[in-house]
Amino acid sequence: MQPDIIALQETHLNPCDKLKIPNYTPYRTDRTTHRGGGTALLVKNSIDHHPTPIASTSFENTTVILDLPNNNNISITSIYRPPHGRINTQELDRLFSQTAKAIVVGDFNAKHAAWSVGNSNSNGSIIHDHIANNNLVLLAPLEPTHFPYHHPSSSTLDFGILKNISSGDATSINDLSSDHNPVAFEINVNASLASSAKKVNITNWTIFCETISNRVPGNPKMNNIADVDDCIRQFTCNITTAVNLATKSRVIAGPFRQLPTFIVDKIKLKNRFRKLYQQTFYPPYKRKAYKLQREIHEDIVNFDNNRWREMIQGINPEDNSLYEMNRKLSKKFIPTPPILDTDGMKYTPLGKANAFRHSLENSFQVNPEPYSNSHIKKVNRSISNYFHNIHNTSQPEIVSPQEVISLIKKLNPRKATGPDGVSNKALRMLTLNAVTHLTKIFNKCLALHHFPDSWKLAHVLMFPKPNQNHKLPGSYRPISLLSNIGKLFEKVLLKRLNDHCLKNSIIPAEQFGFRSGHSCTHQLLRVTNKIVDGFNAKMYTGGVFLDVKKAFDRMWHNGLIAKLIDFKFPDYLTIIIQKFLSNR
Repeated sequence: MQPDIIALQETHLNPCDKLKIPNYTPYRTDRTTHRGGGTALLVKNSIDHHPTPIASTSFENTTVILDLPNNNNISITSIYRPPHGRINTQELDRLFSQTAKAIVVGDFNAKHAAWSVGNSNSNGSIIHDHIANNNLVLLAPLEPTHFPYHHPSSSTLDFGILKNISSGDATSINDLSSDHNPVAFEINVNASLASSAKKVNITNWTIFCETISNRVPGNPKMNNIADVDDCIRQFTCNITTAVNLATKSRVIAGPFRQLPTFIVDKIKLKNRFRKLYQQTFYPPYKRKAYKLQREIHEDIVNFDNNRWREMIQGINPEDNSLYEMNRKLSKKFIPTPPILDTDGMKYTPLGKANAFRHSLENSFQVNPEPYSNSHIKKVNRSISNYFHNIHNTSQPEIVSPQEVISLIKKLNPRKATGPDGVSNKALRMLTLNAVTHLTKIFNKCLALHHFPDSWKLAHVLMFPKPNQNHKLPGSYRPISLLSNIGKLFEKVLLKRLNDHCLKNSIIPAEQFGFRSGHSCTHQLLRVTNKIVDGFNAKMYTGGVFLDVKKAFDRMWHNGLIAKLIDFKFPDYLTIIIQKFLSNR
């Protein structure tokens, strides 16, 4: 069983302690005044939610709000009420006032005949009356949940209270080794939660190649830009259809750690003796259950140590096994906290997306003053004259199938896909007729000076910058996932740009960025040599280091086009790049 939410009480955690369960995001309220207490909630990563702290003096709590579709939000609270003292109903009401629907579960340390055997206590009467007077719903298991270590008795202290939720099921589970049984709640919230089941897609590339060969013509007819765009749509559709027909999905079942059979059998036997003790309070059953619990703990520790030792011994420095292990161990799920927008905090995915949109819109604006209006007018006038006077453009350098194949071979098959869903792996598996088809598309784009709008669309992912306040949208770095077919065409354009730069010695020798065979390390070595040469010559060496804020985000497009014109790049390249930069 993998619950959507896990509620913990009496965690006994200090702020320095870690609480981690794979695929869950933890939220904690640790008791810092003295030993004991503490509450926690662990929410599946696939469920949209955000925490909301609620102050209280009569109980400890951890609360999150589930951001469900159609604003059907629900607050979930893990509560622990210490056994001594009187519960404050006004503080209890705060837990139910966050949203229209609310679920509060945990250890109330409250007894009443409505849900527990034995005598009632004052807090039980308070909660019972509060539920009745406020139209709340009690959700308690039929079997007891508390079996004291040193006293042969039982009671129900762990239950749930629902607001504006009609019903649910609660079951006391005879597991673990605590004096409290875990309680499983199954509650229908009338919302579809995202599945967290892991799936693996297995593609039969032989079937893919056969499908592509039959569906893609080698010599498409394209007479104008509309034909090119239609051909690109059809080509993309054929690839995605072939992948879908050749792919089967399989759900990865089972726990993250598969325990050996002998340990599983011991766990079942321990639970059996524990259940017998809870039914009879016969001391030998209790001692046997504790003995098995100690053995199980030791067996699991030994099993984990042996498995880790085998993994370490299986690492081969000559392959990628060390890198793969490091990637798996260092990979962390980082939940996106509430994002501060211009009109307040945003908690839902749509609200966060709009906050990022507003931040990006502000980033992609022209730089503020000072700037030269006369220079801007001069550049704009020069560009306008250039495009107005173009009649016979230069003949583009034709793309060959061999060039496309060489570019495809260099594609990283692990890169993510863009909005069109075409992966680099699928491009690497294209048949010869499909490569010829793609080559025709590229050549027609060059001949018509066209860069398709479909290749300008992107999925934008926001990655948090380290050591910054992640509640601010400016503390994230956008990464755009573009069409892989469009990026392949960009490589075709880049080759022709580089050829012109090399032929005309346009790039100065001092530039190391965005140049093949040059890196930051090489530039650092060059600067170091300059300093050493000056030191040996008993001369001072001065350095000026500039960091232009938002240099790429606020690039002056017309200024870039003017540079292409000044350096006499081929007309067809200048026109295509101008279209590449427009409407993005």
